[in-house]
Amino acid sequence: MAQQIGSAILDLERGTLRRDGEIVPIRPKTFDLLAFLVRNPGRVLSKDELFEAVWPRSTVTEDSLTQCVRDVRKCIGDEAQSLVRNVPRRGYIFQPADDSRSPGSATVPAKRTPEPMVAILPFRVNAADTAAKPLFDGAVEEIINALSYFKTIAVLARHSAFALAQYSDQDISATAERLGADFVAEGTVESFDGGYNARVVLSETVSGRRVWAQVFSFKMSEIFAFHRTVAQRIAMALVANIESAAMRRVSPVAAANVEAYVHILRGIALLRSYGEGVNQQARGHLLRALELDPVSGLAHAYLALADTIIGGYISAPRSVLDQAHNRALHGIGLSPDEARCHRILALILVYRNDFEAAAQHFGRALELNPYDADTLAQTGFFQALCGNAEAGLALLDQAIQLNPMHPHWYYFDRGEALLIAGRYREAALSFSCLPLKSVWYWGRLAACYALDGDIEKARSCAQAGREAEPGLTAEAIVADLRLARSDVQERIRSALELAGWGG
Repeated sequence: MAQQIGSAILDLERGTLRRDGEIVPIRPKTFDLLAFLVRNPGRVLSKDELFEAVWPRSTVTEDSLTQCVRDVRKCIGDEAQSLVRNVPRRGYIFQPADDSRSPGSATVPAKRTPEPMVAILPFRVNAADTAAKPLFDGAVEEIINALSYFKTIAVLARHSAFALAQYSDQDISATAERLGADFVAEGTVESFDGGYNARVVLSETVSGRRVWAQVFSFKMSEIFAFHRTVAQRIAMALVANIESAAMRRVSPVAAANVEAYVHILRGIALLRSYGEGVNQQARGHLLRALELDPVSGLAHAYLALADTIIGGYISAPRSVLDQAHNRALHGIGLSPDEARCHRILALILVYRNDFEAAAQHFGRALELNPYDADTLAQTGFFQALCGNAEAGLALLDQAIQLNPMHPHWYYFDRGEALLIAGRYREAALSFSCLPLKSVWYWGRLAACYALDGDIEKARSCAQAGREAEPGLTAEAIVADLRLARSDVQERIRSALELAGWGG
C-alpha cells in the first residue's frame, strides 16, 4: 500500500520512501513512526501510543520521540510542520493535504461508490491442509467475481482484499473503512473426510455489527456451488430485491472438475507473481488443466495470455499473437459470459494493433462485470492509447478505488496514461513506484522528465537506459507505447532525443 505525502511516496508494502522518484534514506524507527502516522490520519495520537507503536517493550525518553518526529518531517519535506502537527499536551496528528494520495494507491479513496462495497477476505484454513489453501483462495476470487455481476454491489478487488487480510484483527476494520469497504466477509474452514465445513460471517465495517453468518458443509466436488451460494447470500444480505436469476444466468463455471480448477488457480497465481520462470510454470499448470477439462474457457484464455507474455507482449512474433488470439476466441466460445475471457482477448488484440475489435471486447467485459478492477484499469489504459487520456484516467481511478492495494502493473498503465495526458510530473511519480527498473522504465521516465523541463534528470535516466540496452532506439520506445495519435508520438520522440536517447 503506497501513499503520497506531499512530494514523497511511502510504500508500506516494500518499506521504502521516495521523493521525486529517488529513494530517501530513512532510519527503521523513523519509518515505523511515519507508517503509524499514515495509518492513523486525522487522529490525535498520544505520546504513550506512539511509544508503544514504535518502541514496544522498550524504555525510551521523550527526546527520542521528538528527534524521530523531526526526522520524519525532514524525510517528507514537512519543514513547515503542516503535515505532522504537534498538539500541545496531547501528542501529534498526521493531517494529509486533500491531494495527498499516491498515483496508484490510496489509503483514503478518492470518492466512495454509491453502491455498498464489500471486501471478501481470504478464508482461514488449517496450514497443514496444503490442498485447502489454494482451493479456498480460489473460492474467494470466484466469490468476488460472482458478486461483481450484481450491479448494485461494489467489491474490493482480490489483490487489495488479500493485502488487507495481512493486518491484525484490531487494525483490519479501520483499514477496511479507509479503503472504502462498508462490509467485510470472513470465513473459517475445517476439513472432514472428503469435504469441508466453512463458516462465513459478514460484518459492517463501522459498527462491527454482524449482518449475516452461515455454516456450509459440502464435498470437495461441490466447491463451485459453494462459490455461487455464498455470493448470492452476501448479495441478499446487503441489497433488497436481488434477483437470484441474474447469478444463474451469467455466473461462469471455472472448471468442470476440482483438479483442473486447482491447476487454473495455480497458473493464474504464477502469472501474477512476476518471478523468474513463473510464466513457463503457469503455462504448465494451464496445459494440465486443459488435459483434465478441455472445455474450460477460462483455462484457454489464461493459456493465451501466458503465451503472449512469454512471447514478449507487443514484441511477440505475429505467429504467437495469432495463436493466442485464436485460443482466446475459443475460450470465449466456450464461456461467452466470462468477463475475464473477453478482457484477455482485448489485450491480445491491442498487441495485434486491432484497436476496433479490442474496444468491443473491453466493452463486453465491462458490461458483464462492471466492478472488475483489472478490467477497469486495462480499459482505461486502452482509452489513453486511443487518445482519450482523461477518460482513461477516470477508469483507472475507479479501478484504484476498488483495488487500492493493487499489483504493480497499475503504476505502469497509469503512468503511461498520465504521460499521454501531458501530466508529466505525476507520470514520473507513478513510474517511480515500479519495483523493476527495465530499459522500458528508463525510457518512459526520461521522456517524463524531459517534457517536464528537468533535462538533468532526463539525461540521467536516458544514460541508465542506454547502459541497460545500448541498442535500443528512441523509435523503438515510441513504437512500444502503441500510441494512436501521431502528435503524441512525435512529442515523446522529441523528448527522448532531448534527453540524449537518439537513434
